[in-house]
Amino acid sequence: MFEKTSNIIKDSSKFDYDYVPKNLVNREEQMHQLELLFRPMVESNRPCNAFLMGSVGTGKTATAKMFCRDVKDYCISKGISMDHIYVNCRNSNSENAVLINLIHYFDAGFPDRGFSAEEMARVLRNHLVKNKKSLVIILDEVNILLKKGSVDLIYQITRMSDSVNKPAPVSLILISQESIYELMDEASASTFRRSITVKFNKYSYDELKQIVRERAEEALFPGRLSDDAIEQIADSSEEYGDARMAIELLERASVIAEDGTAGEVTVEDVRAAKASIYSTVSESKIASLDINRKIVLLSVARAMKQNVVIMISAAEKTYAIVCEEYNVPARKHTMFWKYIQDLEKIGLIRTRVITDGKNGRTTKLSLPDIPSKVLAKKVADMIDEDLKEQGELDEM
Repeated sequence: MFEKTSNIIKDSSKFDYDYVPKNLVNREEQMHQLELLFRPMVESNRPCNAFLMGSVGTGKTATAKMFCRDVKDYCISKGISMDHIYVNCRNSNSENAVLINLIHYFDAGFPDRGFSAEEMARVLRNHLVKNKKSLVIILDEVNILLKKGSVDLIYQITRMSDSVNKPAPVSLILISQESIYELMDEASASTFRRSITVKFNKYSYDELKQIVRERAEEALFPGRLSDDAIEQIADSSEEYGDARMAIELLERASVIAEDGTAGEVTVEDVRAAKASIYSTVSESKIASLDINRKIVLLSVARAMKQNVVIMISAAEKTYAIVCEEYNVPARKHTMFWKYIQDLEKIGLIRTRVITDGKNGRTTKLSLPDIPSKVLAKKVADMIDEDLKEQGELDEM
């Protein structure tokens, strides 16, 4: 059943959500900001706090974990004891659940039931008093917790250092996709000043390419991911600037490639992966198009083949051929361009305007998901059906 040996994927654990890669692409500035914010913890045994904010897949969690790992290594080299606890508030979405997670760091056998939040807070405080190492608590997706009214927990944790031995400060890193200051009470907000916010921007197309390339080097056998496939993954996830989405597409495309015959992850594998996970293409969308827009979409799909992107001129040349094939008058460039824009608005294709110093501005087209062969057949079948129905109406 599981006897077939993988010839694409070398180490699937490198795709895991919790995995922290060897290198974080373009997050040096955020690491530097955290270093400045937490310098007092390392040099003066003082508690420090930080708030990491950015949309999904921008590297907040990985940055926090890598920072704590690096700080721990530095502290060990200086003879200082330090550790961190990570809690995802989407999974532990109540005050009690978070407290249990924190207590389990010190006492794995602590019961999950039977204690109130106040009692667990006292248990945690007692553990912290006995603890001889600096501790950083990371609360990921903390906005979920705060929206449920567990505001006091943040304040309690930030004040625990007051009752803890001086050599063991308790610091806090909060992570959220949105601002949390409006969700905090006055006491908590005073501790988490806006000046300690570290912002994470969405990844660019080139950054996503680098992320995919580096993760493939860790997860796949050498030579199993083509440059075109890397570009297709970056193109498919660029709209969201989401590295998590890019990694998920890489994993899914690699699994699809295992059943293929190419011996590597291809552009069509990536499109198939996108269609199976984040598809914006549906039969109802295509069916709702008129005959002219369907013919333009078919032209793009046929011109695309195994390419990541094509010039709009290539699509227009194919359009002229398709119009002749179906005996439909070809529209002028202005109308063709309008049809392209209409198809982009509903997510069936993507356009990118490229500025070239020699040739001025030109437009490139790409398919966000669904393999070009599959799309071409689907659209062609619909056009045939439309023309058949039209012919029947004309005969009536």
